[in-house]
Amino acid sequence: MTGREYRLSKHTLELGVVAVSLCGLMGVLSVAAALMNADGSFRHPLAAAVTFGVLWSCFLLLGVCLILMYARHRLFVDPTTVRLTGCCVTRQVRLTNLTHVAWKSFVKDGTLILREHSSIVKVGFGNYTFEERRELIHFFREALAGHNQEGWERFESRCIPPKVDYKEVRSQIHGHLRFAAIAWAAAIPCMYAILIWEKLAGGMPNRNWVVVAILPLATAGAMLGIMWQAARGDLARARSRHDSD
Repeated sequence: MTGREYRLSKHTLELGVVAVSLCGLMGVLSVAAALMNADGSFRHPLAAAVTFGVLWSCFLLLGVCLILMYARHRLFVDPTTVRLTGCCVTRQVRLTNLTHVAWKSFVKDGTLILREHSSIVKVGFGNYTFEERRELIHFFREALAGHNQEGWERFESRCIPPKVDYKEVRSQIHGHLRFAAIAWAAAIPCMYAILIWEKLAGGMPNRNWVVVAILPLATAGAMLGIMWQAARGDLARARSRHDSD
């Protein structure tokens, strides 16, 4: 294997973009609702707007961090060197000078820890596509043949995924998404009916009509968006496994 550079899977970028878009939209809507205070339900509109703004900004920053991670992350490997570039730090080890090698299986896709005196590189295989993970595991297994590879047996049994039938997985995921969409479509009118009845009956004195109008759609959109994003990642991983069979 000659030198090659690996990047994070596009699932990380897509998740970051969805988080930024969704949290930005929710932040704007909630701040606007508090500042407008259409029916006076916010006793301190400015304080409420600031609270909403800070809350959604924190979630938005998480999305920004994911995008930055995707833009900055690089894993370079060749027969002699492993170099990992993160958001802020770059670490490098030489395979001929390693003092400790450990395959860790605490997380689903596993991690490889390479230690060279005071320098350490942790390769998280879940950051890459299935084909890249398989290639990296094969490379490290051969390149480190002369070292004591702690935890390999456990890693091999738990973190190397089995073959899957892409068409079957796709059918199951599409079925789950259809069920979720139908369930939320049926739930939204019920949610509106409950909220409107509570508002008219005086059971929600501190909630204005803007919140009542936004809450059901925002909840359903957020949940379906999360499920859709997770399904995209699952399908992408299943497709890469199927194609490599």
